[in-house]
Amino acid sequence: MNQQPPKILIADDEPLYRETTAEFLREEGFECVCVEDAHDAIDVLQNHSFDLILSDLNMPGNLKLELLQEGRTAYPETPMIIVTGVPSTESAIESVRLGVTDYLLKPVKLDELLVAVQRALPAQPRQTQRQEARPQNNGHAEPLPANIAGAPTTAMPEFGDVIGQSPKMLEVMEIVECVAPSNTSVLITGESGTGKEIIARAIHNRSQRGSKKLQVIDCTAIPDSLFESALFGHVKGSFTGAVKDQAGQLKAADGGTAFFDELGELPLVSQSKLLRVIQEQTFTPVGEDKPVRVDTRFLCATNRDLQAEVDAERFRRDLFYRLAVIHIELPPLRQRGDDIFLLAEYFLDQLRTPGSSVHGFSAETLDCFRRYRWPGNIRELRNVIERSLTLTKGDQVQAADLPAAILDPSDATSESTGVDDLAEISRDEALDRADRAYLSALLERHDGVIAKAARQAGLSRQGMNKLLKRHDIDANLYRG
Repeated sequence: MNQQPPKILIADDEPLYRETTAEFLREEGFECVCVEDAHDAIDVLQNHSFDLILSDLNMPGNLKLELLQEGRTAYPETPMIIVTGVPSTESAIESVRLGVTDYLLKPVKLDELLVAVQRALPAQPRQTQRQEARPQNNGHAEPLPANIAGAPTTAMPEFGDVIGQSPKMLEVMEIVECVAPSNTSVLITGESGTGKEIIARAIHNRSQRGSKKLQVIDCTAIPDSLFESALFGHVKGSFTGAVKDQAGQLKAADGGTAFFDELGELPLVSQSKLLRVIQEQTFTPVGEDKPVRVDTRFLCATNRDLQAEVDAERFRRDLFYRLAVIHIELPPLRQRGDDIFLLAEYFLDQLRTPGSSVHGFSAETLDCFRRYRWPGNIRELRNVIERSLTLTKGDQVQAADLPAAILDPSDATSESTGVDDLAEISRDEALDRADRAYLSALLERHDGVIAKAARQAGLSRQGMNKLLKRHDIDANLYRG
């Protein structure tokens, strides 16, 4: 039997875009049917089958995502790609919830569109008849698990090490549950130490790529001059010291997920190279002429306000919009209420040695935890628990076992002082103060030894140096 070319339904109310896209895809070997609004698209779907639906969002008949709901209900196995010039977090999340394969922003490069189309097309033949609507869900995704949609729980195994029951964290977990099955890029933001990598791992583990590798790429640990080599790899002899062929970190993420941590630290020239990879899913190793194609999902994290970085022309606007379609912002620990105690118990169980008699915290200790502002967030809490376990002599962690800063939180980050001042400044400045306080406390504890401070903070030495330089902190001033 002769194999038919893949058949694509294109629904878009912009005539030029619709026809240009159709012409390009026809030249690539696809059969295309074009309609100018969602009403016509739904009519066509009643009588014809397609291998792929390519749809705009903001057009007649789809202002409330009617086409998405109809398409998901009638043809649950037919992939759908959204291409929109009016993106929003709400529509992106709802699109993912409805099972959309990809969510692209106009103007989209034709090569990028082709990659998305090829990735979305099913291996099996198209459906030849209309599927019955899935009962009881009105075209929406399956209900969330009870522990997400219902009563909060303190331990959530399907999310790995994500611990919490505060409203803000339950909201984060619901978004993770929603976006994980898609291939959409996700931007995770939050202060240092809030658990951005943990959330990235939760997304990866719940995706179809979960059996493949999550390649963590620390943007603070890659020297600017070695960015291409580290990311794309190189061939023997391509530069001094290249004594053998070396695969880059992106190749290691092929079939899996690439997580760019501290993305805001990338220089502009590296940002442009990353954007090209995300759009085209190809890269060229240093010293090589032939591009390498990969199938990789991109997750990124930063503690910076990327919108402010874009406005200051320190971050590429096109890369920001490409990444920020799905944006997860993690709350700082001080805004998570009793999650502090849940996390403290979790770290206590995780860090205490076998045979340890320590099984909890005194009431005074818990009160100190509640009052302290935790500028270093979850990472700082873990370090405090680890330190206290080495000092505790009884069966409970006592207040006397805590660092002085927690016993007497009198700096600008405490709740008892400086709050009014913080309310008068920008969020960026407040975060800057918290970062400075945390870095200063680390250096003071380790007598200005950067390597030790970096190790406790979970950073590379180079990453710590970059942070100290950004905040104009001289480690020599803390040496005894």
